[in-house]
Amino acid sequence: MKSVTARPQRLGLILLAAYPLLLLAALWLQRSWISALAALDLISLLLLGGLLRGNRMIWTLWLGAVAGTFVLSVRGQAEIVLLLVPVAINAGMAWFFGRTLGTGRRPLVTRAILAFEGEQRLAQPGVSRYARSLTWAWTLLLAAQAVLMLLCAACALPNGILPRLGVAPPLAIPGGLANWYLHLGGFVVIGVFSVLEFAWRNWHLRHLPHENPRRYFATVVRNWRRVLHDETPGA
Repeated sequence: MKSVTARPQRLGLILLAAYPLLLLAALWLQRSWISALAALDLISLLLLGGLLRGNRMIWTLWLGAVAGTFVLSVRGQAEIVLLLVPVAINAGMAWFFGRTLGTGRRPLVTRAILAFEGEQRLAQPGVSRYARSLTWAWTLLLAAQAVLMLLCAACALPNGILPRLGVAPPLAIPGGLANWYLHLGGFVVIGVFSVLEFAWRNWHLRHLPHENPRRYFATVVRNWRRVLHDETPGA
């Protein structure tokens, strides 16, 4: 049983490790076909769970991405896909957080607390409200970042989407700055926000006991899959 469940994890790790290598090779060698491979690698990683489950909609999305990337690659515009991948990641994550805020749904951070710390933690004063507020914060941050990344991808000079299509961008953004933010800076923002939120949580909920960071993140690593599958309605 362990070998069966380990295979998708190994495949995911291979795809994850391959992406930065392909990305660096594409940026260094300026080869559009390597950009296409990097984009498809990341798309495959994001859709891996659905692909392995045989989900028809996910397979349709993946095949559409392959076809679109192939067409753009033939036309020498594969970099457009690579520019849009970070936008899609942040938009998808914003949707993943935001969809749990609807009526009758359990906010994603609430699900995380249940998975990592249990019902007793959620029942403590202020925790449930904080969980919903934090889910909103992640939704808004990721949505705003997706919009900003789309602006960078579209308006970067000289290789943004609009310049590639022969359209003058309404805002001139230096290409180096845009590429840094799209492919690295966005992850830095998420990491910094996570660290600051962890510190704020410990202060804001200082009336409650907190585990040390090492034990807490070890618990996250062990139990993160439960967050993805907990759809029980709640506060």
